[in-house]
Amino acid sequence: MAKDSTAKTAKPEKKTRRVAKRQEPTVRRQDLLKVTISCLARLGPRGTTGREICRQAGVSHGLLRHYFKNPQNLLFETYEEMCDQFLTHLKQVLDKPEPDPWNSLDRFFAALFSDEFASPDLLGAWLAFWSLVRNNEEFARKNEEFNVEFRGLLASAMDRLPRTAGATPIHKAVPIIAAVMDGLWLDYCLSPSRLSRKRAIELCSVTVRQLVPKPSESAAID
Repeated sequence: MAKDSTAKTAKPEKKTRRVAKRQEPTVRRQDLLKVTISCLARLGPRGTTGREICRQAGVSHGLLRHYFKNPQNLLFETYEEMCDQFLTHLKQVLDKPEPDPWNSLDRFFAALFSDEFASPDLLGAWLAFWSLVRNNEEFARKNEEFNVEFRGLLASAMDRLPRTAGATPIHKAVPIIAAVMDGLWLDYCLSPSRLSRKRAIELCSVTVRQLVPKPSESAAID
């Protein structure tokens, strides 16, 4: 039987192609930084190689080169990023309007002990970096810059506190509260079951109020 020439040939259905979503460059870079921090916590500086980071992140070495200026210097870039993110976040916390300057410092302490900046993994990474600070001039220089900026933020926050009778001079109070914060942060990261986040923040808050009492708790100085 002859085929009807007017009959339309059925067209095969087009298959919808699934397009994989590409991560934004900043997101991918942050993922790689998180993997690097995790590797540092578990393997230390020597075990945290570009190859190991690529294996853990499931990416090629070429992609690592794309997101970092110098894969051989990846640890330093990670240290810079950790320091800068930490300081930027604390500055944003202090920049938020707050009529009570003591409450502003309480927010500062809460940020310090948040999940974002206080955890066993982060402690492991900081310990690895501190070991490099002792033997590497580049790390030592960045560490000094970080400490100066951190103390500067703390000093600016404490400068907002009204002076009261018996208040410790700010230039003496800042290193005291910084030492208390460092010790409590280390204790909390080592054993959250021994020192809770709430208790750590409370102790920082109490220390500030003992160094520079509120006007309602002590006679104000003219």
